[in-house]
Amino acid sequence: MLHAHRIRSMAALVPAAALLLALPVGAGEWSRFRGPNGSGVSKSTGLPVDFGPQKNKAWEADVPFGRSSPAVSADRIFLTAVEDGKLITMSLDRKSGKILWRKELERGHVAEFYPSTDSATPTPVTDGSNVFAFFHEAGLVSYDRAGKQRWRVSLGPFRNYYGIASSPVLAGDTLFLLCDQAQGSFLLAVDKNSGKELWRRNRPARLESYSTPILYPDAAEPRLVVVSGSRWVDAYDVATGKNLWALGGVGSGPIASPVLVGDTLFVSAQDHTEDGWASFSELLKEHDANKDGSLAKAELEGSWMIKHFGWIDTDASGVITADDWERLSHEMVNDNWGVFAIRVPAGEGQPEILWNYRKGVPNVPSPLVHGDVFYMVKDGVVTSLESRTGKLLKRGRLGSGSPKVYASPVAADGKIFIGTLDGHVAVLEAGSEWTVLAMNDLGDEIWASPAISEGHVYVRTKGKLYNFVSGAKPAAAKAAP
Repeated sequence: MLHAHRIRSMAALVPAAALLLALPVGAGEWSRFRGPNGSGVSKSTGLPVDFGPQKNKAWEADVPFGRSSPAVSADRIFLTAVEDGKLITMSLDRKSGKILWRKELERGHVAEFYPSTDSATPTPVTDGSNVFAFFHEAGLVSYDRAGKQRWRVSLGPFRNYYGIASSPVLAGDTLFLLCDQAQGSFLLAVDKNSGKELWRRNRPARLESYSTPILYPDAAEPRLVVVSGSRWVDAYDVATGKNLWALGGVGSGPIASPVLVGDTLFVSAQDHTEDGWASFSELLKEHDANKDGSLAKAELEGSWMIKHFGWIDTDASGVITADDWERLSHEMVNDNWGVFAIRVPAGEGQPEILWNYRKGVPNVPSPLVHGDVFYMVKDGVVTSLESRTGKLLKRGRLGSGSPKVYASPVAADGKIFIGTLDGHVAVLEAGSEWTVLAMNDLGDEIWASPAISEGHVYVRTKGKLYNFVSGAKPAAAKAAP
């Protein structure tokens, strides 16, 4: 039988001359999910170690709940959320935290989600003036600096019970979006100025995944869009969408996004069952009350499958069939999993797996490479490896207990910042023998990954967005007008 913790983790929930342009001046160093090219690493210095509602807080703002992270420009912060069925994009003044505008988008369709996800999981991206957001139940939308809708591209409905969680990625004038699902996966490129589709590459052998793509060799002059998908890592030409190389055997259903350091790519997928599932005939004997050879939702009451019915029922027929079960069994029974370090070819050629590590590998938080050390966090346990060899350096706890961690760690100034679901932000001194410097209690759940820019740490909790900076005095909350 499929490991139950694997299922739970999955639920908690990715050359034309114009393409080679760097982001405009003023776009900010944290303009997308996990900052510069998705690395999670900032060049900021002087960041606070101890902070909270009463310490080193520049401001706080009341915001609706969303799992997406802040996208930061020179003077704005952008967030997305879902509230009362509306899909919300917001712009806040970076200096004061004042909400400048809030736009609501009607859902194009209503999706059935696992309870721990929604349409506002993907993080928006900004070019410094405009913002680009993706919602599972609507598609892509762009707003200008004043909050006026520039364009909208309707997408979906999708067959992904845990939600299309991949965030849009910007390279010059091209916006990329990965939409991997149970049926009909694709990678999309659109013109950022008009929303016009430039190319779409179907991914017929790639099923559900939730990671955000990165650019190779970097975000300033990208040649490839690199995608960590289910069982495969693929590289696509940014101008044409041509698949230039593919590497299999790297885990299925990844949620964690890839990280690129030089020519080394790091991808991860949590453990899979290697022993096989129960056969479908065994399930029928146990649950098929009406003996029709399929399993309706009502027949599965009391089993783990009831909570994940929308995932197992891959064709949305309303019943689980032998074909559904066989498809998932093939995908999830896999002895290739864990963290992989992969050498990316500079030109023609194929990528090469350098090392693979399989202990303490998280499913949801993306990994981090800072200096020569690779970090990952799973339920309050931090594991550090030598990034070149995969050699274990240290494994230890953030503190007492094992708090859930869905937010991805970020780093700057020799420090690592990790948000936990119980409302703490752990600050670690980076290094092979990392140590915990502080556990800062914000008193509210943290689902989103922090953002770092120019000495400021932005942390989104379930109901607030905080701006922390060394030496700040407490400021009043900034509510919506």
